[in-house]
This record gives sequence, structure tokens and C-alpha cells, in this order.
Amino acid sequence: MLVKISRSLLSSNRGRCALMLNKYTTESSNNESSNEQKTEKTEVTKNFEIQMKELEEKLSKSEEEKLELKDKFLRAMAETENTRVRMRKQIDDAKIFGIQGFCKDLLEVADVLKLAIENTDPKKSTDPLDNNVFERLDSMHQGLVMTESRLLKIFEKHGLVQIKPISGDRFDPNLHEAIFRVPIPNKESGTVEIISKIGFKLHDRVIRAAQVGVVQ
Repeated sequence: MLVKISRSLLSSNRGRCALMLNKYTTESSNNESSNEQKTEKTEVTKNFEIQMKELEEKLSKSEEEKLELKDKFLRAMAETENTRVRMRKQIDDAKIFGIQGFCKDLLEVADVLKLAIENTDPKKSTDPLDNNVFERLDSMHQGLVMTESRLLKIFEKHGLVQIKPISGDRFDPNLHEAIFRVPIPNKESGTVEIISKIGFKLHDRVIRAAQVGVVQ
């Protein structure tokens, strides 16, 4: 009888132990599975974060490169425009001032012509002249005056104009060349008193300053 009871208790204990072991094994297995899933989720999250960080860095770098390229492009465009403007100005200057050397040579002709006009005016002659000589000299003088007038019109047509100061004008070093100074009472210092030679400028560029005497 005792043996049967003992066997019954032993069998019952074995069943309970088996159930407890099975439960523990199941719980352990579930815990391990849950831990593995959490570990997998953590790894996936880390990888995703790493990839996102890499993408953000690449995007930031791309934006910087884009801004840098845009800046270089704008600078290149500005430099191209500046070069175009400079070239256009050089071409325009070449067209305008290409005849500067030729104009300077012509000024010598104009000077000689003006000197001839001054020396052939019969009205300024201190010697008496008969009518025949006077008329011929006056005719030549008038012809020289007309020639000078025509020459100056041609000069103006090509942008070559006279710098012709008058007595009392303020001396301008950009337009005038002081070849001497004279002390004159009751005259303002630094003003033009005598014009020795008329100047010329080609458009806005002075190619010969007017030679003047200035009040000291």
C-alpha cells in the first residue's frame, strides 16, 4: 500500500516537474525570441540611422557643391560681361582715336595756315600799299580765311574741336599749358591773359593744350 502511494506521489511530482520545466522552457524560449527581435530591431534602427546620417551628409555636401558651382558660374558670367564691355570700349576708342596721330599732323598745317592769314591781312600792313597790291593781298587773305574755315569744319566733323580760351578765363591745367607768367596789376592771379597757340581736343581727349600766358 505504501509502495503504491509512494509511486503515485512520485508520478504526480514528475508530472508537475515536467509541467514546470515545460513552462520554464517555453518562457525562456519566448524571452530569447523577444530579445532576439529587440536586438534585430535595434540593429535595423541603428543601420537606418547610419544610412540617414550618410544621406544627410551627402545632401549637405551636394548643396555646398551646388552653391559653389553657382558662385563660380556667376563670377564667370560677370567676368565675361566685363571683358565684353572692355573689348567694346577698346573697339570704340580705336574707331574714335585711331586718327589721333593724323590729327596732330594736321594741326601743324592749321598753325601754318593761321600764321599765313595773320601775315597777309593788308589792313594790318604798316606800309602804304597801292590799290592793285592791296586788292591782290586782300583776295589772297580772304582765300586763306575761307580755307581755314573749311578746314575747321572738317575737323569738327571728325570730332576735332578747338580749345580757344579768352583773356580773363580761369587757367585750367587740363586744357591749358602755361608757357609763361606775367605780373599784371589789377588782374586776377591764375587767369589767362595771352593766348600764344590755340589747343585742340579729339572728342573728350585733349591732343594739344592751348598755350597761354597766365597772370602771376
